Amino acid sequence: MEQGNPNPVGTAVASEQSIELPSWLSCPDPRPPKLPVESRQLLHTQYEQMFERVIEQVYRGRSLRDLLEDDYRVISYEDFLKWVKRDPMRHERFKEAQESRTEFIAGEILEIADAEDSIEDVQRSKLKIDTRKWLMGAWNKKRYGEVKQVEVAGSISITEALQQAQMRIVEAEVMDVTPRLEQ
Repeated sequence: MEQGNPNPVGTAVASEQSIELPSWLSCPDPRPPKLPVESRQLLHTQYEQMFERVIEQVYRGRSLRDLLEDDYRVISYEDFLKWVKRDPMRHERFKEAQESRTEFIAGEILEIADAEDSIEDVQRSKLKIDTRKWLMGAWNKKRYGEVKQVEVAGSISITEALQQAQMRIVEAEVMDVTPRLEQ
């Protein structure tokens, strides 16, 4: 029986130790190259084409992340959101859609609450409802946001402070004018 070399030539040998590169040999990840103007224009055209559909779907309760993931085009969530926020009118329409989405989610909450759950499902349903309520408060602060009211009791009197200030003014105005006699 032949005993072969445990590490024959041409095979990859994996070491359990990782070898770190010296700092002078390693460099940070390079920045991604900027898109040419034509590519950016094409991308913005795609954004414009899908914006109306996005607004419509957000009104119906879908999230922007889900919409972009389901789209056949590969569109970056961050880039699309930046594009939306660049134009105040677009951004306002998007915020309106998010606020209106809360009405859709209110319907979902009622469905979850009215569903026939087993005892194990009750905690899950409670979590779903609490999450939706929190999102509704974040998206539509005017209607569903948490109202924090701070009551301040007590009185503050500034009469003593005003009297002290008045005394300082009077003292500053009084000048001791004693004639100096030159000899």
